[in-house]
Amino acid sequence: MDVPWRTVISWMQRYGIPRRNRSEATYRKANPDGDPFQIASPLSLEEERLKALAVGLYWGEGTRRNTISVRLANSDPLLLRVFVRFLTTICGVQPAKLRVHLILHEDVNLKRALEFWSRQLAIPLSQFNKTTQIPSRGRGTYRTRSLYGTASVYVHNSKLRHLLAGWVEQYAHVAQSAEHVIGNDEVAGSIPAVGSIEDFGRRANKVQHV
Repeated sequence: MDVPWRTVISWMQRYGIPRRNRSEATYRKANPDGDPFQIASPLSLEEERLKALAVGLYWGEGTRRNTISVRLANSDPLLLRVFVRFLTTICGVQPAKLRVHLILHEDVNLKRALEFWSRQLAIPLSQFNKTTQIPSRGRGTYRTRSLYGTASVYVHNSKLRHLLAGWVEQYAHVAQSAEHVIGNDEVAGSIPAVGSIEDFGRRANKVQHV
């Protein structure tokens, strides 16, 4: 319309019209038809259990440093099948959007490993990315435990990644609240959230002891 962009921004600011930030604009450009996933709701009891299990797996085994992808790696095909079912059933991710990356020792048969993981995960080989092969460590138990290497299942979507991170925080809050209710502050592996009542109490006790 032959109007300078600075003028458009000035008008938007004057009339209180919100603008997308750069991240939102990039996401919209990559997904012009909207989100490539659809969260199921409401969930049945079985689906709630599946969601809780999958979020727990992602919490413990997922790659959370990556802010643009939901990724889970493991050598157990049953565990990864649970996560794939979660992504497709609960999150509504289209199966064609799923990707797989394998990490294998050099002495593992590549063709056999690809066929194994494709069959176990019900994901076609066309959705497998380039395999990473690492030097073998000689004789050892890894030969039986990692016969087909480690598979990483992932889907690229920053919004879904942010949503899943929020679920992890919700479950963490529920776990901490449950410990507080039963008065079990000394559960092995339990770390009170910074700023919580338990955290404040522990800090106060330390000061008194000093």
